[in-house]
Amino acid sequence: MTYSDVNINVIFDEGVLNVFSHFKQTGNKHEKGGILLGKRLENNKILVTKATTPTLFDKSYRYSFHRDKKSAQLFINYEFLNSLGKTIYIGEWHTHPEDYPTPSSTDIKMIKNQFKKNLINEDFLLMVIVGRKGFYIGHFNGKKLIQLKQNSQ
Repeated sequence: MTYSDVNINVIFDEGVLNVFSHFKQTGNKHEKGGILLGKRLENNKILVTKATTPTLFDKSYRYSFHRDKKSAQLFINYEFLNSLGKTIYIGEWHTHPEDYPTPSSTDIKMIKNQFKKNLINEDFLLMVIVGRKGFYIGHFNGKKLIQLKQNSQ
C-alpha cells in the first residue's frame, strides 16, 4: 500500500499492515500503538518495514496510548545496529476508536515533540492512526503535519 503527496511516497510493507490490522480498536478495546521503522529510498520514497507491537510497559486506555520510551529505544537501537544503520526510526503509530481517524490536538503535539526532542536521522516523521475502516497517514516536516492520500493501484 502506498500513500503520497507531491513531495513524498510512503510504501508500507505487508507485515506492517498486518500489525495495524491486528490491533484495530473494535468493541471496547483500548488504544494500542508503537513505532515505525524503515528506510528512505531514491526519489523521496520511504519504505516502512517494521511496526512494533505494544509492550507490557506501554500505558493503554480507551482513548489514549502512551508508549514506553525505554523499550522503544531498545528496539530502535537493535534494528539500527543489525541493519548496519540502514533501518531507522521514522515515526509513530496508534489506534483510534473511529472508522476514519483524524489526529487529535494531543496527537499533533506528540509528533511535534518527537521531532523536536529526539535525535532523528531524517527531516521528517510519519504518524499513522489506525481506524476501524481506514487510516490517517501524516507526514510531519518539522513545521506542519500533512495528510497523505492513498494511491490508486
